[in-house]
Amino acid sequence: MKTNSPQRSWLSYLRHEICTPVNVIIGYSGLLLEELEELNLPEHQASIDELQKIEFGGNQLLAIIESHLSSAMLQQHQQPQEIGEVGKSLRAELYPTAQQIIGDCQFLAKIATPGLLPDLKKIDKAVHTLIAMLEELLEQAQQDIPLVEAVGISIIQETAKPSSSEAREKESQPGHILVVDDKETNRDLISRQLRDRGYNSTTVSSGKEALQVIGTGQFDLILLDVIMPDMNGYQVLKWLRESQWQHIPVIMISAFDEVDSAIKCIEMGAEDYLTKPFNPVLLRARIDACLEKKRLRDREVQYLAQLAQANQEITTLNQRLKAENLRLSAELEVTRQLQQMILPKDGELKEISGLEIAGYMQPADEVGGDYYDVLPRVLPQAALGVRIGIGDVTGHGLKSGVLMLMVQTAIRTLTEINETNPIKFFDILNRTIYNNIERTNLNRHLTLSILDYQDGILELCGQHEKVIVVRSSGELEQIDTVDLGFPIGLDLDITEFVKVKKIPLNPGDIVVLYTDGLTEAENSHEIEYGLERLCQSVSSNRNLPPEEIKQSIVRDLENHLGEEKPFDDVTFLILKKT
Repeated sequence: MKTNSPQRSWLSYLRHEICTPVNVIIGYSGLLLEELEELNLPEHQASIDELQKIEFGGNQLLAIIESHLSSAMLQQHQQPQEIGEVGKSLRAELYPTAQQIIGDCQFLAKIATPGLLPDLKKIDKAVHTLIAMLEELLEQAQQDIPLVEAVGISIIQETAKPSSSEAREKESQPGHILVVDDKETNRDLISRQLRDRGYNSTTVSSGKEALQVIGTGQFDLILLDVIMPDMNGYQVLKWLRESQWQHIPVIMISAFDEVDSAIKCIEMGAEDYLTKPFNPVLLRARIDACLEKKRLRDREVQYLAQLAQANQEITTLNQRLKAENLRLSAELEVTRQLQQMILPKDGELKEISGLEIAGYMQPADEVGGDYYDVLPRVLPQAALGVRIGIGDVTGHGLKSGVLMLMVQTAIRTLTEINETNPIKFFDILNRTIYNNIERTNLNRHLTLSILDYQDGILELCGQHEKVIVVRSSGELEQIDTVDLGFPIGLDLDITEFVKVKKIPLNPGDIVVLYTDGLTEAENSHEIEYGLERLCQSVSSNRNLPPEEIKQSIVRDLENHLGEEKPFDDVTFLILKKT
């Protein structure tokens, strides 16, 4: 059985044509009913009753058409004599209902308000058009002519490509819908329905006209009729999907209810397929869904454009950063080398009388401002002593390293001139650093403790971390330095804060000085190494020489960190009374 015979194609075309005036009857009666029901005035009740009759009659007409010309019924009618029988039966059933609607319209025209008359005339005209159309089309039914090709239903394989002048992209306006239909009543009805539901719309009467206005790029959705002269909906859809406007969603609208037609449209890129007359609620739901997809796509395109611009900016910035990083890396490497160069050498530490000393400093990836130094002192009566300093500059990088170098130079100078008064020592040091910070705008300061040792007495001065003392007996002491000074470079005068604490040392006693980079070093679980663990490590190895105690602390720290690297410089000193 040939399902695509000329006879069946003609019946499909007949269904499309006679559904058009029926769609007008149902659509306009529904619009008028909505308007009157919203007003909710008693004097409109008679008009509402008549409109309900007209709408009901329109639905009856549609049901009759469906009973004779649905897709299932069209499969059964293959021969010309069968078509003639369908035509006769269809005309016989449609006429009474159509005549009843004409009578209802005439009665309603007598009682209706003037505002209803223009749309009422459209309904009356549609009914008369339906009657005339039946007479004309059924005469053609007796001619075995493939009218489907004559009216341009077949899909043309090659269509014109859009020219660049037709494809000028402009900023789209949200919710702007293009309605393409060759029937004026359909265009008017659809545009009215769209306007009443808050949409903006533009209407055109042909496929060729649609191609011209689509090129303006201002539409978010297209409602496209399938059957049109000259250029049908299939051809418009094919052109659209090969153009730069392929992202505009399309809903096909037709009186055809054949599955093949719907499938073909979807395969060609249509978002949806609605048959006339369509339910206004369903139409709005489909339109809202398509507009939302269009908005999301437009937003995606906008985001992609923004990302492309951002990527370009990032690429440019990365090039600048790469050059800046090379410069900073060179600066940090110089600072790191200077930091290591000024540390006391092993030979110097071995010459210190009365103390064994081991020092450790491991700069972080970002050079900090850790400082420690061990300086021999010549005291009155040619006595020998040692001055030990440990400090931590705030921040990281070149500025912190520069301030550390200033502090080391100032302390070395004060030691060389044999300044022994702790208050005067800290006053000169602080003023020097403070004024240098002001001049260089370093915005840094540091904590600093100075320890002077002679004849078994350690004099501690300045604010820094707690000092750990482990006696030879294993007794542990933690000496807080908060009340022994004030941060260097933070204020011009700190003399009132400077205090001295004397710590007696016996043979075998150990003193540990450190910066917070050691105790605050975190592992992958964000757990700090901590002061308690440091004390345990020193206490358990107190009988070892300072160098071996240093190595045991380093191993214990590495075990704690695992694969993590310390964020800050790790610095500590081990002093042991001989």
